[in-house]
Amino acid sequence: MALVLVTIGLGLNLRASVLLGPHLHERFGVTPGWHLALIGLPVLVAALVRSPVGVLTDRYGVRVMLPAVSLVAAASVIGLGLAGSLPAVVVAGAVAGTGSAAFVVGAALVARLFPYGRRGLVLGVFGLGVALALLLSLVSWSLDREGRLTALLLGGLLVAFAGVAAALIREPAPVGRGGSPIRECVTLIRLAATSSVTLLYVVALSGMVSIAVFLPVYLASALHFGWTHALAVTGSVVAAAAVARLAGGWWTDRHPTVRLLVVCYGIAAGLCVIVAVAPRFWPAIAGIAVCDGLAGGALLALIGKAAQPYSVGAVMGVTGAAGTLGALIPPLLLAGLHGLTHSYTAGWTLLAAVLLAAMLYVRTRDLRVGLGLAVGFRPGTSPTTTTVAVLAEPDTRLGAAAVVAGLAELATSDELVVVYGVDERPRPGLSAAGLVAGLRVRLPRHSVVAVPLHENPEMLGQDALLLVEHVDAGALTIAVAGTANRHRVAADLSIYLQADRVLTVSYDPAEGAELHPVGSGPPRS
Repeated sequence: MALVLVTIGLGLNLRASVLLGPHLHERFGVTPGWHLALIGLPVLVAALVRSPVGVLTDRYGVRVMLPAVSLVAAASVIGLGLAGSLPAVVVAGAVAGTGSAAFVVGAALVARLFPYGRRGLVLGVFGLGVALALLLSLVSWSLDREGRLTALLLGGLLVAFAGVAAALIREPAPVGRGGSPIRECVTLIRLAATSSVTLLYVVALSGMVSIAVFLPVYLASALHFGWTHALAVTGSVVAAAAVARLAGGWWTDRHPTVRLLVVCYGIAAGLCVIVAVAPRFWPAIAGIAVCDGLAGGALLALIGKAAQPYSVGAVMGVTGAAGTLGALIPPLLLAGLHGLTHSYTAGWTLLAAVLLAAMLYVRTRDLRVGLGLAVGFRPGTSPTTTTVAVLAEPDTRLGAAAVVAGLAELATSDELVVVYGVDERPRPGLSAAGLVAGLRVRLPRHSVVAVPLHENPEMLGQDALLLVEHVDAGALTIAVAGTANRHRVAADLSIYLQADRVLTVSYDPAEGAELHPVGSGPPRS
């Protein structure tokens, strides 16, 4: 019920956020160039409001914020329908861009309500609100070309939806958090700027959004499509991308994401080259949108799986804001280079280079992609502060990001020593260096140190003295041992360190990262 409700709300709010276009074309006859410039205003507004809306969602809950966003969108589209001048229409249409913040609010609810193993799929289903917005656009376009009546009716529907959402939405009570929302936004933006998942999501989401914004203008100016035909083609392409986004989320629930990202970015780069050298093969743009949709859905699933329940709105808001802001770059790039060269070839070639760089980055980083995000795992409190956690390379093969973030959160409350089992012969999973790198990203204020242990058990006492020095200095210490010996080493170290508990770390596709007291978890491998 909640998923259906927020998906409908997303469709209505997204329809409001793109309502400016018909008014510009039908009521004022704005040229394609000015249309591109003005239609970017709602996108800019959307980028600016998503992050604060996400933070407020964590503070006050979806039941408050989804109706609030819908009412703001309703007021703006009603103003859009009543406005009589171009400046008034542009201002009202730009404010309507706040409606896209419904994506952040709805995604936060979905991520909180559904279990880890289904989160990618349900986020993809929620993303089908884009297809609902397109369906509403098609119906309204056929019945009301000028858009005045559509704006008034849509405003009424949004007011009604706000009332229904406030009455029906049920969610866990938001966690009270102190501090300034502005400071929290700034902190999250700073962290997101260094996250590989955020940057890759910017590439994917900006591709989808910029195609929705720029494709009608490109088809009309470069290929001489009629405006109605260009809008119809764009709607079909965006709908295909929305379905692909669903498939990307489903894939992430079941398979490692790296290979999918490499394939998607690589194919999209090749298709950009085709469009650059042969513009008549414009259907390749649909392939680019589908590839971006697959990659975007997979990355959104990673973000939704990784975000902690008390901060999922803020994380979704920051990543969504970055992606939406990035969506302004490709259209401006293509239009700017076209103005200089009177050709779109250079623009498409540059976009191909960006996608190729993203592909190579993912292929090089492999399992380290996404290690900077936290997961929704909060271990039980320990009576004292010293914990030994034990895991091995294979435990990170599928859920590297989840495992790293679980350890990082544990390190914020306990003095933590991680016994990490590795073999001389590399096995599937995260290397010791990769584990250290991921923890350093998650814990920029912590010192993270890797200490290789001697193979001779008689030397363990000497190794333990070195570990104690690092722990006393406040470092998160990774004790690198052989895979076969890791449990014995962890038990012995717990005695030397006088640890209060020893936990095994595991990853389950349905539940995510889990910590179990030794003897109560999954069978040892």
